[in-house]
Amino acid sequence: MPLKDLPGYYPSILDGGLGVLPPSTAGLFGVVGESQKGTTLIKFAVDPDDVADEYGLGLLNEKVYDAFTNRAVQIGIRRCTPSIDGVVSSVVQKAIGIPAGASKAGGKAAVTAAKDAGVSNPYNSRKYIIRITAGGKLSEARYRLSVNNGVSWGPELKFVKTGEDSGKPVSKIDMGNGTYIQFTEAASPDESGSFVTGDQYRWSTTAARATSNEILNAVQDLVEWTDPNGGQGFEYLYVSTFPSIDTTSRDTVKNAIVAFLSDLASKAQSLWTQDSRPIWVMVDMPSIEETRPNIATSTNPRTWNADEWIALLADISASNARDVRIAVNAGYALLTQQGEMQIRPVGGCIAGLVSNAKLHHSVGWVRYMKIVNSVRIEPYHPNKEGYKECGTSVEGTLDYFPVVSWSVHMIINKTTTQVDLIDGGDGKLYDQSTGEQRGTINYENGKFTITGVTPATNEAYYLYSSKQEMDKGKLAQLNDARYITLRNWIGYGTIATDDWTFAPATSDFYCIRNRRIMDESVRMVGIANVPYTNSPGISEKDMAAYKADLSRPLEAMKITEEDTDKPVMDYKLTLTPDENIWSNGIVHCKVEIVPTPTKKKLEATFQLKTGIEK
Repeated sequence: MPLKDLPGYYPSILDGGLGVLPPSTAGLFGVVGESQKGTTLIKFAVDPDDVADEYGLGLLNEKVYDAFTNRAVQIGIRRCTPSIDGVVSSVVQKAIGIPAGASKAGGKAAVTAAKDAGVSNPYNSRKYIIRITAGGKLSEARYRLSVNNGVSWGPELKFVKTGEDSGKPVSKIDMGNGTYIQFTEAASPDESGSFVTGDQYRWSTTAARATSNEILNAVQDLVEWTDPNGGQGFEYLYVSTFPSIDTTSRDTVKNAIVAFLSDLASKAQSLWTQDSRPIWVMVDMPSIEETRPNIATSTNPRTWNADEWIALLADISASNARDVRIAVNAGYALLTQQGEMQIRPVGGCIAGLVSNAKLHHSVGWVRYMKIVNSVRIEPYHPNKEGYKECGTSVEGTLDYFPVVSWSVHMIINKTTTQVDLIDGGDGKLYDQSTGEQRGTINYENGKFTITGVTPATNEAYYLYSSKQEMDKGKLAQLNDARYITLRNWIGYGTIATDDWTFAPATSDFYCIRNRRIMDESVRMVGIANVPYTNSPGISEKDMAAYKADLSRPLEAMKITEEDTDKPVMDYKLTLTPDENIWSNGIVHCKVEIVPTPTKKKLEATFQLKTGIEK
């Protein structure tokens, strides 16, 4: 028997009734993500402590924290099991100077970064930098730690002896994510073997990842779940992770993202087809870094920036991945979490706002929808990678500036006796192997000099500040492509640009609020219909009672003189028995809804006059 032959409620949603052509009460909230530990069964949490206790650290914990911070009340969580191992990178020392009495760069070369005993994977992804702020022996030196690649820095700390290695003092620093870095005192801890002020130690960790199938299986579990008491399922899902992307080329990146979004859309659509239950899915678009194609040319091995990222996203939006049941966040911000700051997508924040918003309220409502744990939009003025072949010149100017301090790396005589000059953050270039000053760099105008080495070739890599990179024009491009992104409003903080769904611009459901108004109407009329399934009679009295009960939830959603903050301005519900009702039992129901509109723009005209007409 075909599914639709079963007695019940079979609604369909028509598009196009609003004639939309833009110019350019919340249900249950489910989250899919990866974490350090925890059950893979669906489990509900009502505060961040519940999540930390059950799931430990990881991206899932961070995203759910964002949601709770931004008004979420209850979240159903389905952990997907990571199967692609994370890694701890090797430590790279940037030697900035020469210790007193030494002939070459000093510092603690005996450095280890590794996972804690019993830890199979780092709990989360981090980019660490330790910067030496006061040189000397292990017992004398001080440092500052950044866990977000230098975006923010912790307080100045002393190295603390935590043990010994063959009689030499050891300082082991716990990173709090299942990993550590360890420094071992030099065999002769005199000045020549001491830490050097300005030296840096850089390394990173990546958390374990789930495959596309593992993520989609977790999504399927949430899609199929219903409350055993009331039968209600999730109204929307937040997929807080994205599978690893094939970055062989720009096309492989695009195809991988389109395929995953299409799979998510089919999950949502199958729920509608099988169960007449609407649901929509929110997902974070991978970052600039995660979508960088592995393209290397002889002239510029580092060809990827925000312009190209936005162009890629626009291509994806124009593809067949567009769907009215998908909302895609492309906004990134510097977010606080329990004393730490990390740059990450704000999908969790936006999902939290939506989960507590009224049906017709936009997450872009400036007065009420501030993302409270956002420090700033990131990348608002993102640093861009520069490259220049400087040839044999000992003086020259980099093509783009202002140059970001600490970022310059010149590779001189790469094919013979290579010399690496690195930027010490003080306007000087140092020999990586000896620590001697070999040049200068002017950050403001990009001018450089090289001394003590004769270049036959010189490849310069650096970062520069491109302050027009993510201006309003770039945000508008993402906005027009139907991505949720961010704006900073002075006096109001960080706000979502709008509440788009990944739908064509001509769809009635191009905004989450319209999607939710329709979803709630469909859901509530369906619930009202349940008692009438297989009921007899089509007399005028029977149909009047039937219509009244089906209309009751719509009436509750309609604005009144006393309460205008409702999702529906007006509606019309008509019931018509099929002409063959005696054989097929079908009653046709048509519901027309006028949603409450949202004020998006104010177009104002001002004019000077010689007088005002009363």
